[in-house]
Amino acid sequence: MKHALILPALLVLSACGDSPEQSFAKAQREFAAHDYAAARVHLAAALQSKPGDRAILLLQAKTQLALGDGDGAGTALATLAGNAAPSGELAELSGEAALLRKAPDVALRLLGDAKSAEAERLRALALIQKQDMAGAQQHFEMGLTAGGNARLFADYARFRLLAGDIAGADELAAKAAKADPNAIDTLLIGAVVAVRHGNLKSAFDLYSRAAGLYPASIAALTGQAAVLGDLGRTDEMAKVLDRAGVLAPKDPTVVYLRARFAASKKDWAAVRAIIQPAESSLKLLDPLRQIYGEALLHLNLAQQAIAQLEPISLATPGNREAVRLLAEAKLAAGDPAGAMATLRPLADSPAARSDELVLMAKAAQAADDPAAAGYAARAKRPAPQALGRDLADADAAMRSGNWAGAVQAYDRLLAATDGKNIVVLNNMAYAQLMLGNQAKALDYSARALRLAPDNASVLDTAGWTQLRAGRDIGKARQLLRRAASLAPQNATIRAHLAEAERAPG
Repeated sequence: MKHALILPALLVLSACGDSPEQSFAKAQREFAAHDYAAARVHLAAALQSKPGDRAILLLQAKTQLALGDGDGAGTALATLAGNAAPSGELAELSGEAALLRKAPDVALRLLGDAKSAEAERLRALALIQKQDMAGAQQHFEMGLTAGGNARLFADYARFRLLAGDIAGADELAAKAAKADPNAIDTLLIGAVVAVRHGNLKSAFDLYSRAAGLYPASIAALTGQAAVLGDLGRTDEMAKVLDRAGVLAPKDPTVVYLRARFAASKKDWAAVRAIIQPAESSLKLLDPLRQIYGEALLHLNLAQQAIAQLEPISLATPGNREAVRLLAEAKLAAGDPAGAMATLRPLADSPAARSDELVLMAKAAQAADDPAAAGYAARAKRPAPQALGRDLADADAAMRSGNWAGAVQAYDRLLAATDGKNIVVLNNMAYAQLMLGNQAKALDYSARALRLAPDNASVLDTAGWTQLRAGRDIGKARQLLRRAASLAPQNATIRAHLAEAERAPG
């Protein structure tokens, strides 16, 4: 945190020795480089000597907007407008500042009858704040008719995602990328869409690019950290979270990701310390509440865990993890009958998972319920329905390129079986490779290869993984040549071999 305080102080000292023109020139360069915090300092220095300068005030307003400061931007814009109603660019900027202040009616009034694509975008966002989704969509469409811009395409894509229209979001995100490929809104929506498709590698690349171009963007940093967490790259996640924490330590997403990181390390005391200050303000379905409940359970505070988890389970009975944690908390609190009642809808389902059945058997045994033996027996032999569902989910995810979804499904299959299914191991290796988890991909492909050393598909995946990981190119060629000899008509294997033969080394 010290660095966050020292840097502005040094900038202020530096700015004090500059002329207003020099400070303004520095601010312009910093704004162009998206270093908005530094630009704000130099603009403040310039305005001390030239408080009414319109060019400086306008850049100050744009800088405050980029920093998410609706109050500061509104003050600068009001000074620029004077006693007159803002028009043109000033009206649009004033409307955006009002939206940052959560004042949609003010935004609509300030926009007046402006007909630009940007004005329509802001009207749509104002109506979203007012929960008028039909009206918002109408203004998004009017913005498209007016020619659109990257920000409108990106915001409309988010709107379509909320409506479940993934194809529509894809189309709009592509338009944003074409209109302004390096805009922060373009990069962020591209990453969000990639996450929705399970393409975490692409999402990580886009978030990383956004964080590099816009170092003060909390959305870019938290997005990058979240994807790293999904990829299991927790050490890298911690470094990104440190940067985000310096910029915005109280940001809700930063707090959530810090808690999620601590949970991944099973540091339950740290999870509690992170969330406890915000406990009284947590909404019913705040994702922090479930993490908090799990931490309390592991800290032997079962009753407190129940208080956190029960509202979630009642509101979302389809949340299997919350239901299981609640049952575990009730068992820990000495209420095995209550644990059984909570878990019964899951445990009695033909698609019950092994961990649910193990817990149900434990609760039944503690309650002296004769059904304990039956649940324990079922836990030892996975239900065909559960395995079939996971296999279908995995296959569908692989076909659609949803690598993260495939990994989750294959993880469940491996945990519920002896872990020796060749197809599952082979596909898991490929999905991990596509996510950028090269070490995991190498491990799974090696396990599949040991079980099926003469399977063309397994040889292909093993060789391709070696090649893409840049490990042993000679071994990659050997494996791919063997695969090609076993399946000479397979175009994919031929293409992989051709690339390996061209690779240096």
